[in-house]
Amino acid sequence: MSDAAALYTALIAGATVLLVILLLSWLKKSTGKATEEKEREQNIKQESEDEKEKTQEDQERIKSKPLKKWKQTSGKKWTLPSHPWLAADFKGHTEAVVSLDFDISGKYLASSSEDRTIRLWSMKDLNDKEHKYIRRSVELDHASHIKFSPDSTAVIGYLSNENKLQIYRISKPSQTGVNFTDVIEFPVVCNLDVISIGIASTGKFVMIGTTTAFQIWTTKGEILATVETHQTPNTCAVVSHCGSFVACAGFTPDVKIWEVEFAKGGEFVKVSSAMQLKGHQASVLSVSFSSDSQRMASVSKDGSVKIWDINVRYKQREDPKQLRTASLPEQGPSIVAISPDGRVTVVAVNCSIYIYSSTSGQIMQSLTEVHGGGITSLAWEPASIYFASAGGLDRYIRLWNNVAGQKILLDELKDKLPKATSEALKRRMQQQIEETENRLKTFQQT
Repeated sequence: MSDAAALYTALIAGATVLLVILLLSWLKKSTGKATEEKEREQNIKQESEDEKEKTQEDQERIKSKPLKKWKQTSGKKWTLPSHPWLAADFKGHTEAVVSLDFDISGKYLASSSEDRTIRLWSMKDLNDKEHKYIRRSVELDHASHIKFSPDSTAVIGYLSNENKLQIYRISKPSQTGVNFTDVIEFPVVCNLDVISIGIASTGKFVMIGTTTAFQIWTTKGEILATVETHQTPNTCAVVSHCGSFVACAGFTPDVKIWEVEFAKGGEFVKVSSAMQLKGHQASVLSVSFSSDSQRMASVSKDGSVKIWDINVRYKQREDPKQLRTASLPEQGPSIVAISPDGRVTVVAVNCSIYIYSSTSGQIMQSLTEVHGGGITSLAWEPASIYFASAGGLDRYIRLWNNVAGQKILLDELKDKLPKATSEALKRRMQQQIEETENRLKTFQQT
């Protein structure tokens, strides 16, 4: 072989070796990158799974947090924390309590439950360990909402499954008390979710609130009007104590108020827009009227509670006045109930109750985690002496003394005493002050 051929062969061999080395180097880098990418994906996946597991753990911990303070005694019953302002616990329902209402005399409290019963609780002998009640079974259904009739002779219940109203008549008081008698059925209402019911104090109409509208019915079961609210979904609808207004709240931050008009002879005329409460920044969850229909309270998803003066010339387009704004200590499903005398506003959030002065907007008492389930209903006794709360799944109804209202009344009397124009008036006011002070002494200061 010539020198030139040998040199050529050596060059070819060297080039081949170099190509092989380069190829191996490239394959190694590619394999390394693929391995790195795979490891990165596995790490991301593991981090995601760890985060998901952590989130689930957090959610379970948050979900179970409200029940940490209560000890399970037997079955599904719970021992709830006591409080100096607690007047009584009503126990008897075997499933979630969903609705409460007092009769106009304040002698009875009605409750409805998913255990398919409606019960009337006597307000006598509140210090007794066991509290008397009468019950009415609701066959194959339960009343999701209840209201007493204005004359206390019946309880109106809305049947959740059958979408209709039923009137449960109550016998006249006797030596043995009262009892449920016959039942009057209304026709089927609608296929929409019903969020509330109400009845005018005049007895002229029944209101049924749904997720999109509210309906006005006669007490004989004849529909008078259907009003679309245009704030879907509605969250609540309530009738004023005077029987003239229906207030509705929903997805929008405004509360809309309508007037239900009747002629002097009692004939239904129309439902017309009256006024709006403007000021919240998010959807309104619940609203409430005082007994004189001059004050309202509202609670919103924006975390605020507002007190309103609606005693305005709305027919001349005068707007309601915002009196006070307060903040909620926590977020969650909320219900508001202003006392009949307007002095106190109670807000239930999750399992807790916050008691505000309607005058100052300040929290006067926090009843934290006093129920074992989310609070489903609040109701005021007509004289503003008590209010009741239903704890939903804990199956308890708790009756609370309105100590805050007594404190506000005492301040009002002391403020007015120097301004009294006669000695007789001063003596009466001084007597009221002493009586109120004595009542407050029975409660521990908290």
